[in-house]
Amino acid sequence: MTDIYNIPIIARGRIIEPGEDAVEYAGRGGAKFRTPDPHKHIHDLVLGNPVALRDLMDCPIHDIIDFLAEVGKKLHLDDNVHLQESFALALQAGGLAEPILRGVYEDMPRMFDGKAMFELIDKSVGVDYLDGWVPGEGPHANCRVRAVGTRQLHITAGNVPVVAALTIIRGALTKSDVLIKAPSNDPLTANAISRSLIDIDASHPVTRHVAVAYWKGGDEEMDKQIVRVSRIDKITAWGGMSSVKHIQKFLTPGIDLTALNPKYSMSVIGKEALESEAAMEEAATGIAVIAGFYNQTACANTRIVYVESDTDDESIEKLVALGSKVVAAFKTLPPIISTPVTKANQDLEAEMEAIALEDDFYHVEGDTLSGGVIVSKFSDRIDFYDQLNNRVVNLVPIADLSTVTKWCDDTTQTVGVYPEALREKLLDVFALAGVQRLVSLTGGDALQLFHDMHTLPPGMPHDGIEPLRRNVRWVIDQRAPDNVVPLAIAAE
Repeated sequence: MTDIYNIPIIARGRIIEPGEDAVEYAGRGGAKFRTPDPHKHIHDLVLGNPVALRDLMDCPIHDIIDFLAEVGKKLHLDDNVHLQESFALALQAGGLAEPILRGVYEDMPRMFDGKAMFELIDKSVGVDYLDGWVPGEGPHANCRVRAVGTRQLHITAGNVPVVAALTIIRGALTKSDVLIKAPSNDPLTANAISRSLIDIDASHPVTRHVAVAYWKGGDEEMDKQIVRVSRIDKITAWGGMSSVKHIQKFLTPGIDLTALNPKYSMSVIGKEALESEAAMEEAATGIAVIAGFYNQTACANTRIVYVESDTDDESIEKLVALGSKVVAAFKTLPPIISTPVTKANQDLEAEMEAIALEDDFYHVEGDTLSGGVIVSKFSDRIDFYDQLNNRVVNLVPIADLSTVTKWCDDTTQTVGVYPEALREKLLDVFALAGVQRLVSLTGGDALQLFHDMHTLPPGMPHDGIEPLRRNVRWVIDQRAPDNVVPLAIAAE
C-alpha cells in the first residue's frame, strides 16, 4: 500500500496535525501512517495538575452520560468520516476481515446507550459516590466516602477496536483524565471517537480530559517522561506480555497498574456430545463459534477443547468425527462472526504438517485458511497450543474433566461448556483454579451463541477484576461525631 494516513494527536479538545515534525510509522499489516512527533508533545498529552480534574468532578454523571449518548448517535460508519478513515486503516493495519470489522464498527453506537452506561457505572462504582460524598449509616454517619477520578494511561490492544470505545467510556464514567496510547494494529479508532467528541462539544469536560497519541511500543524515552507520579495515577495495560513487562520497569509507589495481559481460553465437552449425531452437531457448532469468532484473534477464543473421552480406538474414532464436524461448522459461520482468512499462518501450518506425520499420536484435519483441528490421541495438549490461530483448535481426550484444572491459572479467561449439566460439576473447582468466565455452547444456533457470549449484565467483572472501581481513588472524610466531647475539653 502506498497510502500514508495522517493521524493527529488529540490533546483534550485540541487537534494537533502532523507538520514538519511528523514521524512515519508502519502498522502491523503494512499500512503506513504519520503523526506529530510524540516526544515534542509530552505536555500536551499529560495532565500535570490533578486539581484540573475539578471540572469533570463537578459534572453530574447524568450530564456525562447524556453527552456520551449524543456522541454515540454520531458513531455510525455510514456518515462519520472519522470512523470511515479509521475503518479503512484498521482493515490494512489489523487482522480482521472486512465483514467482521464492519460488524464491530456498526455495533459501536450500542456501547453508548445511556441506560446501559448508567447501570454500568452505578453497579460497579455507584453514581452517588462519584457525584458527592456518601455518609455512613447510623453511628458511622460522621464518615463520608467519595470516589474521585484519576489521571490514567491506557495502553490499548488493537485486536478488536471496541477496546478504544470502552476505554473512553470507562474514563468518562469514572470522571477521569485518560491518555490513550493507540496500538499499531488499530492506530486510529480511539482518535476517530475523540474527534467525534470534539465535533459535538470541544469544551465539554469529557472532551477536555481525553488525549490520544501513537508512539512506538518500547520507546523508553516516552515512557520515562509520561509514567511519573506527577503525571499519572493509574495505568491499564491491555498489551502483550512484553509490553506489560516493559511498562512495569517505570512503576513507582503511587502508580497503580491494572494488567489486562493476554489470556488463553478453552472449552470442556462432556461425554454426551459423543453419544449421538445430533449432540455431536450441536457441540461442534458451539466449538466453532467460540473458537472462530473474530477469526480467533480475541482472548476469549477457545484454542484447546478438552473432551470427556477415553483413549481407546473406538473413543478416538468418535473424537475424530467430532473434529470433522468442527471443521465443517467453521465453514458455515456467518461472515459477521467469522470468515476464512486470506493469508495462511505459515509457522502454524509447518507445525501441523510435522505433527500430522505422527499419526499414532495425532489426527490433523483442515488448514489455517479455512480452519482445522488437531486431535490428540492421548490425554495431553499439543506443545504449540499457544500458537493456535486462524480457527485451528486442539481436541484432547480427558477421562475426568475435573483434572483439567492442572492447565488452568489466572490467565485462563473464558471456558465454553457443553452440555449445561456439566457446569455445576466444574464451576467451583474452575473458579478456584483461576478461570474467570464460563459460557454455554448449547443451542446450535451460531448467531444466538455469539450474541449470548458477548452479552453480559452491566457492571460485571473484567478478567477477574473490577476495573472501574480500581480506576478511581476512594477518599474518606472522617469527622468528629456530634455527640462526642473533644478530648481536649474532656481533659480539662
